[in-house]
This record gives sequence, structure tokens and C-alpha cells, in this order.
Amino acid sequence: MVPAGIPLDSQVTEALFDALPDVVFFIKDTLGRYLVVNQTLAARCTGGDKTRLIGKRPSEVFPAPLAASYARQDEMVIKTGQSVAHQLELHIYPGGRAGWCLTTKLALRDDKGRVTGVAGISRDLNAPGNKATGYAELASALKLMQARYTEGLRIEEIARKAGLSVYQFEQRVQKLFQMSPLQLLHKLRLDEATRLLRETDKSLADIAIETGWCDQSAFTRHFSRYAGMSPGKFRAMRA
Repeated sequence: MVPAGIPLDSQVTEALFDALPDVVFFIKDTLGRYLVVNQTLAARCTGGDKTRLIGKRPSEVFPAPLAASYARQDEMVIKTGQSVAHQLELHIYPGGRAGWCLTTKLALRDDKGRVTGVAGISRDLNAPGNKATGYAELASALKLMQARYTEGLRIEEIARKAGLSVYQFEQRVQKLFQMSPLQLLHKLRLDEATRLLRETDKSLADIAIETGWCDQSAFTRHFSRYAGMSPGKFRAMRA
């Protein structure tokens, strides 16, 4: 539902995004409060009731570590006017399932160029099916990545497996997954890391090695960057 004062175009945009079950859409004011949300976001946060989200901040909706990460991102966009493009991020879905998405946020401006809010989308990253256009030519390279993502794979090596130049390989992966090959490798590692954090009591050092990071410090740094919280804080959320 769009409050008074929001342009009619936003109503149309909201209705369009309501039709996309794997995409979260929102508009927030300069204080980070939701002004417009789509049905997907409402379904995941308030059982489908949009009115219960309007006027709230991330801290009132999401677990504290995630909320802090989202709020910092909003503040950066609002303060600098710079956009966030295709940022790989962790999301927690209903039932506590962890998953990954690509987030894009843009600053909204008035007719004088002043930032008045932020609009964003987060698209779920679901692996495309084997029948997806462009999958077949990448199948051998993707199998290599899935089998050896814990190793120090180089993009050049993976591209050769597909019989493509690095540029061609990057373009095809970007088109199919909406992320770079390096982001895809990181996602494979982080998928397994989140599983181990939730389902086992293995040490962070052991998980780091098992998922291909050179040490616990590198694992913690990358996990915190993408998840918006440390591995320890993520593990604590399972309780």
C-alpha cells in the first residue's frame, strides 16, 4: 500500500514487483523507514501484511546483525547518493533457512537533486535448471567449480574448461547467474559454510579450511562482508 504523497509511478512499480515471488522490492525514507514494499517482502517478514511493515526500520523487522548491515548500507546510499549494485548478501527466510541474494539500491532524489530516500531490490539466487538458456555450454565448467571450489581455482582455468576466453566466460556466467564467476565461487563456499555453521559444532578454523579459505581470518572477513555479520554471530542465531 502506497501512502499519500508517494508518486503514482510507485504504485505501478509496487504492483509489478508484487508479481515477482523471488524478488524483494522496497522504498525507504531518509530515516530508513519502509514507505513501499512488495508482497514478497511482506510475506517473508509479516505473514503477507504490508501495513505491518510501513513505517518500520530494519531493526524492527530483521535479526539484529542483519538489520545493522542493511541499515549501514541504506545510510551509505542516503549520505553519499552512490548506488549499491549486485551486492551478494545473506538473507534469512521464513523457517530460519539461510539463502543468498543480489541486492541493488539507488538513491531517490527530488527535483533539486536532494536525496529523499532509497529504493532497492534483492533477487534470490536460485541455481538455474539444466535446461536454462546458456547452461549447456557452461556445464563442464560449472561442474568443475562445484567439485573443486575449495581449491585455489583460477578463472582462466575454469574458462578453458568451458572452451571460452575469460571475457566470454565472464559474460556468460553474468548472464546466467547475474553475478561474476568470482562471486559464484564465493557463493559456493559460503553456501557450505552457512550449512556447517548451522548444522555442526566445527570450529571456525576447520570450517574455513573445509570451504576453501586460506585461514580463519580470511573466512571471517569474507563471510562478514557478504553476510553482514561474523560467522560467530550467524551461528548464534540458530539457537
